[in-house]
Amino acid sequence: MKKIQLINRIEIFFLTGLIWIPFIVGADLVSCDGPNCHFEDLITLVDSVLDYILAISASIAAIMFSYAGFLYLTAQGETGKRTKANQVFVNVGKGLFFVVAAWLIVKAVLLGLKTKEGFYFLDL
Repeated sequence: MKKIQLINRIEIFFLTGLIWIPFIVGADLVSCDGPNCHFEDLITLVDSVLDYILAISASIAAIMFSYAGFLYLTAQGETGKRTKANQVFVNVGKGLFFVVAAWLIVKAVLLGLKTKEGFYFLDL
């Protein structure tokens, strides 16, 4: 029971830490001042938040891939651990695929909504 409580506390600490990262590094999410905001600024905000979510998802996927690799290394021939590690690899791969696919779809929609000249899809 204490192990589960420790894991829950670590998860809560980790997730609350992720929320504060943009403020710590000084990320400029809003590109306008007060009442001078326009629709393009809203699109820029959504784009910045989307990129942040993609970066966090990729970081979590890297941690989970390393966890699955650790499970493979410590399996020592046990089929249960190997199966669990394989399942983690597959699930993280699927999740990362869907996150990147969703990112591309939303990015394409945001590109269609941008009104500035000279913005190309290859500038992602």
